[in-house]
Amino acid sequence: MLGDVLPQEAYGFILVSIRLTALVMFVPVLGDRSIPVRVRSAFAFSVSLVVYLAIREELPGMPPGLFDLLGLLIREFSVGLVLGLMMRFLMSSVHTAGTVIAFQSGLAAAQAFDPAQGQQSAAVAALLNLIAITLILTTDLHHLMIQGMTHSFYKFPIGEALQVADFASMATNLLASSFLLGFQMASPFIVYGLVYNLGLGLLARMVPGFQVFFIGMPVNIFMGFTLLMFLLASLMTLFLGRFEELLTSMIG
Repeated sequence: MLGDVLPQEAYGFILVSIRLTALVMFVPVLGDRSIPVRVRSAFAFSVSLVVYLAIREELPGMPPGLFDLLGLLIREFSVGLVLGLMMRFLMSSVHTAGTVIAFQSGLAAAQAFDPAQGQQSAAVAALLNLIAITLILTTDLHHLMIQGMTHSFYKFPIGEALQVADFASMATNLLASSFLLGFQMASPFIVYGLVYNLGLGLLARMVPGFQVFFIGMPVNIFMGFTLLMFLLASLMTLFLGRFEELLTSMIG
């Protein structure tokens, strides 16, 4: 009796943990590279245990063949990987906005380590990412991500055929929306950069001896910091609202 129950329980838990492990490793904030692998693994195990106990009655039976089992495991890992990457797409809007702001304000050469990207990025982009991560945690939006992990088993049940076309369409729309949000956040700096550089160009034509680079660059950096100081709160409020909206639409 026990020998029949244990393999089924182990099979169900492995299916759930495969998807959730892929999700936790790639989801933003919770899966950043700055978090130790052991911590992420322990978190994935804990969430998998809770989710498995909640949906164990709805899991399909163990497939008869080894290749069927391997195909099911690969499918679950792929679903978790794609869902985690789609959630990470939402954070790319902050990186896009920070990079555009850095180029417009002359700070693109200043590099700093970005924990969300796991590599060097423009200092403004790294700063905005750190602020975004802090605000996500303080406003409990990471709870919405965990809810999305659990809800994925109802939206994409284990063992059922995956609607690849709908899956790809959702990922494409989410990626487009995240980049649109990034440019919306950086739009004041794009307008400022256009007006400022156009003014410098006209000034250089009117006064040929004017040292555009030596005078214009410090002023550009100062104006960039001033704009960022006044607009930072509005930019992050816009990001949090759109982040919650897009994440809610993704998890259904």
